This record gives sequence, C-alpha cells and structure tokens, in this order.
Amino acid sequence: MSNPLVFITGGTGFIGAHTVRALLEAGHHVRLSIRRPEQDEIVKKRYPNFASAIETILMKDFFDPESFKHALAEADHVIHLATPMPDRSGTDFRKDFAEPAVNATLAILKAALDFPQIKKVIVMSSSVALLPVSVLARPNLEYEVKDNTGEVIPLDLDSEFPPGLMGQVVKYSASKIVAHQATRDFVKERKPNYTLITLHPSYVMGHDITQETAEGLGGINALLWQSLASEKPLIGTSWVHVQDVADAHVKALHVNVEHEKEFLLSGPSFPWENAIEYIRKKFPGLEVKLVPPFGGKWKVDVTGAETVLGLKWRPKELILDEVIGQELVLGNKLT
Repeated sequence: MSNPLVFITGGTGFIGAHTVRALLEAGHHVRLSIRRPEQDEIVKKRYPNFASAIETILMKDFFDPESFKHALAEADHVIHLATPMPDRSGTDFRKDFAEPAVNATLAILKAALDFPQIKKVIVMSSSVALLPVSVLARPNLEYEVKDNTGEVIPLDLDSEFPPGLMGQVVKYSASKIVAHQATRDFVKERKPNYTLITLHPSYVMGHDITQETAEGLGGINALLWQSLASEKPLIGTSWVHVQDVADAHVKALHVNVEHEKEFLLSGPSFPWENAIEYIRKKFPGLEVKLVPPFGGKWKVDVTGAETVLGLKWRPKELILDEVIGQELVLGNKLT
C-alpha cells in the first residue's frame, strides 16, 4: 500500500467523522473500527470520493488488546478517539467512569507494542485531563491550563463528587485525568517503539456531519444550544472548532514530534457577553435567554499547537454560525 494506513477508533462520531475526512483529503488510507455492520455502508457513503481508501473492521470489545490484533495489521499509525460513555445510571466513579476510560486506552497501547511498523499513536484526551479536580467542580474559577508540565494531578478514586448532572460531568472529566496518567505511566514502564502524542481539546463544536435530524443533536453542540435557552451557560469560554481538532490529528502525523508530547487545542477565549451580542445581530429571531454576569474563564496555553503543529484557529463566530445555523435548518427550537 503506497499511502500510509491509519487505524482510527471513534471515527464514526462527531470529531472522528471530521478527522477521517481530513485524513482522506491528506492522502491517507483509513481503517475505521465500527460497532455495527450497517455502519460500513454509512461511512462509505459519507465520503463518496474516497470509498476505495476506506475499510472498516467490526469490533465489539475495546478493552481486550487481543481484539485489536487484526485491526493493527499493516497500520502505519493509530488514532484513538473512542471514549467509553458510562450508562446514565452509572454512579460509581471507579467502576463506571475511571476503569473503562483507563482500560480502553491501555488496550490499544498494549496491542500496538506487537506491531513494530506502527510509527505514531495519537490519543485524543481533553483539556480537563490537565486540570485539578477542584477546578472541574468549580467552573467559575479562573485558571490557566498548560501542557507538558509533567504534573501528576492527585485524584482519589473513592472521592466524593457533587450530586446530579454536575457530578456526572465532573466524574467524566476526572476519568480523563486518570486515563491520561495511566497513559503516561504505561509509556514510562513499557517504553514503546512508537511515538505517543496526546491531544487535549477544550470545548469542541462546529458543524456535525453525522447529524441528520433535530433529535440527533448531541455532545458539546447540544450544551451550546441548551446554554442559549438557559440563564447561565453550561460551557465555559474556551472553544475550539471541530475542524481544527481534526487538522491537529493530521498535522501531528506529518511533523516531527517529541515522544509523549501533549498538545492543548483551543482558540482564544470568547466571553459570553461577546457571543450573545454576535448571536443577537446574526440571528435576531432567536430568543437567547442568557443573563449576565457570567463566571470566570480558563486561559489555555496553546503555544505548542501553534508553533509545532502550525495550527491557526477558526473564529468563534464560525462555530456559532455553524451550530446555530444547522439546528435552525433541522427545525430545533430553544426550549
């Protein structure tokens, strides 16, 4: 195979679909993991100009390294986007959140050890993996996030978490901390031949090429939409366009990157006051219910992504145009 082959997990999701397209447009062959046989046809129809460069592999167990053996054969690179989502009824942080996040990541890292032709493994984490839990539980705090500090964030797996939706969000975010630390520990202990890169995006939004109906609204796009119908926003002010995240994966494959390098991904902070002003001018018929004042903001240091990967951030206004525009076309209403 003349063009590099990339195996990708999570390629059927919101970020994954954009990443697959970016890989194909960059000349890569792509092998996607799918969970259901019918997804094969869906994926190939999504990229009609690249059908010959796409193959799918049915996988049902993402926690067993052995299940990746066939998927990794002949692969030049690996991109791991898939994240196990806990059941809505899951309340046990260790069992329902931390262990699945850790085991899914370690399974593919371990499996890749047996394939010496694999050059790079890119794991998509999150900016929250580099934040103390105390900040996660208090989103109104002002905090600066940095990558590649080597800081070990202490976290007791038997910690008490806030109740309700906020508690679920904090648990999910805390699981990112645990999984990222497990990734670091794995690299130090096993010293793989492949180069490991972790990407840490903030709130990822933009046009969803997988959403076909109003009911299909999900992820951070849904939190943005729901924020507009609330008095206070459900997300912070650090946003990144989904295409920037997709581009980061491709660029990380193409440039020389140090082993175990972290890259934060986020555009300049966009105060909610500015967002509301823009929305009311661009979408005057939309009844935005947000009421100031709003809380603090996180400052995200993206020096590495800009200098090493050469990323330039798409404007926040484009995110608003795409998300709001798509939902209005699909018939969604603020409720």
